[in-house]
Amino acid sequence: MDLLAIETSGEIASVALQRGDTVWERRLQGYARHAEHVLPAVQAVLEEAGLAVGQLSAIAFGAGPGAFTGLRLACAVAQGLAMPWSLPLVPVGSLEALAAQAGEGTVLALADARMGQCYHAWFRCCGGRIEALAAAGVDAPEALFPPAGVGPWHVIGQGMEPLWPRLPEAIRAGAVEIVLDATVQSRDLLPLARRMLAEGRALPPWEVAPYYVRDKVALTAEEQAALRQRRVQAS
Repeated sequence: MDLLAIETSGEIASVALQRGDTVWERRLQGYARHAEHVLPAVQAVLEEAGLAVGQLSAIAFGAGPGAFTGLRLACAVAQGLAMPWSLPLVPVGSLEALAAQAGEGTVLALADARMGQCYHAWFRCCGGRIEALAAAGVDAPEALFPPAGVGPWHVIGQGMEPLWPRLPEAIRAGAVEIVLDATVQSRDLLPLARRMLAEGRALPPWEVAPYYVRDKVALTAEEQAALRQRRVQAS
């Protein structure tokens, strides 16, 4: 299987191509570089693998939640590459990709959503399979709570160091392992995308869309003032 993966939702974007056991990868530092350099990075890994776009088995992309512009970029690039060849696309959830790095058991995956909030989702990871225990959401850290009936859990977060103290004690006390500075790169999408392909969960290019979770992208002046006040009180 020849699988291309594109991830542009974070500060460090990347593309990766897997052929057999070999993975070629390019990373791009800084949001401003993503749109300009993602296609040349795709071309570079294709050339290293000796492949053309039409020879790919499928294209995976980081579908979110995450930075809105980055999610739209990854989706649009994947669609643009896939449509002329009717290649299947595999939208991989960013929180699911985080959870896959945490090991076996119950996992709380978190990511900084800005505006004083975090994206969150609970998963059960077992034998390489990842089962969502609840739909992903976006809330103030104080509003999070564990699902009923779950035991100790792993916590893995992206950009969560500043927000961790705001999570309820019930969340923090139940964690047996805590990683708050994890990242999701294109190579992290590959094993999840392969499993999704095997399970028939790929989609035609015209049916995919980013998974935003949150529709609101900016705070009002009053909300910004309230957020600043909470930060002062927490410091």
